[in-house]
Amino acid sequence: VDFTPNIVSRAHFRSSSEDLVETLPGFCQCLPAVPIKAKTKPNRLPTVHDVAKAAGVAVGSVSRALNDHPDVSPDIRDRIISAARSLNYSRLRRKRAQPIASGPGFATGVRLGLICFGMEDALVQLPVVSAALHGIEAAVSAEGGSLMLANIPRGDRVPAFLVEHQVAGVIVKGPNVGLLPSEKENELLHYIYQLPHVWLLGQLPNARGDHCNFDQEIAGRLAAEHLRDKGHVHVAFLNPKPGHAQFEKVKQAFCVTTQGFGHRADVIEPPRTQNVTWPLPAVSSQEKVEVLVRQWADRPAGQRPTAIAVGADTTAVQIYAVLAKLGIKVGKDVGIVSCNDERSLIMGLHPSLTTIDVRADAVGRNAVARLLWRVSHPGDAPPARILIEPTLTERNSVQTVR
Repeated sequence: VDFTPNIVSRAHFRSSSEDLVETLPGFCQCLPAVPIKAKTKPNRLPTVHDVAKAAGVAVGSVSRALNDHPDVSPDIRDRIISAARSLNYSRLRRKRAQPIASGPGFATGVRLGLICFGMEDALVQLPVVSAALHGIEAAVSAEGGSLMLANIPRGDRVPAFLVEHQVAGVIVKGPNVGLLPSEKENELLHYIYQLPHVWLLGQLPNARGDHCNFDQEIAGRLAAEHLRDKGHVHVAFLNPKPGHAQFEKVKQAFCVTTQGFGHRADVIEPPRTQNVTWPLPAVSSQEKVEVLVRQWADRPAGQRPTAIAVGADTTAVQIYAVLAKLGIKVGKDVGIVSCNDERSLIMGLHPSLTTIDVRADAVGRNAVARLLWRVSHPGDAPPARILIEPTLTERNSVQTVR
């Protein structure tokens, strides 16, 4: 179900020394027309992350430059403003309609928080996370609200907007491996749990609160069904992150579905890591993925799975690179099906990658809708899971086996 709001105004990102981000709506009207080459994902509005990427700077630098902070050098400021102008970055605009939430404690213009923690800074640069953040920004903007963002890789501090009670609720993107510490052990979690909150794109087993994600079971089933339809009876799931909350559910659904067809599903993964230390890496190392691919390649040809499923496009890109080194052709010698449909990441792959579109933008928008409902109904109803149905995007990376 898509609860996408249909109101528009603007979303503010506020800046501080704690990695908070701010953008001022409408500033593009006064920017100098200095063209630069920059590309954004088609059919979506640019975000502050796009501006930062185009200018080659951190998101915080974009905030400071657009708000005339004195600690930004003139050349960096000009580069950021040029990037924003080139991307036509400005506030989001839509037709005004009724608010998506109402009731006690809700009002148009509500201020929400977005916290990323426990992961490397590169997490917010992953296309699937960036798409979810764009959905969040669009939904908050549609409500005429404001959004305050903090990125806390080690989860070892509390942003000012929580300490000072400046937000009505928070969306939380946390780590997907291991378990969360208790509130007594982690002050950040203590503050998060005091507010209405929604976990985004993954929720660890001992986390409390609502959760908005794509349906991982459907994603695993779609991958298994596609390989079956292509004639593959011996397949594998390659997983460089055992214990990862997202990958585990996709893997389980993939294997159960494959075995239900009477086919064979192998799992290729390293031993599970016992000690989890924040920040976790946003992407598995190329070396770790290469070890797993070589385990597959070292099997005799007749005993080797003819197709491989993986839980993320980032892993698929790494697999392509290893197979090319080994002289093994994707789409001819082995099929690959992935998950996320991160087009900016996979557009250069040949043959083009078959992958599951998890609709991350819709996940972000629905996370805002659920949070606004929770703000309006404090203490009402048990925690809920909002799952967006993914779809298969078929391309050319899976060969037909006859």
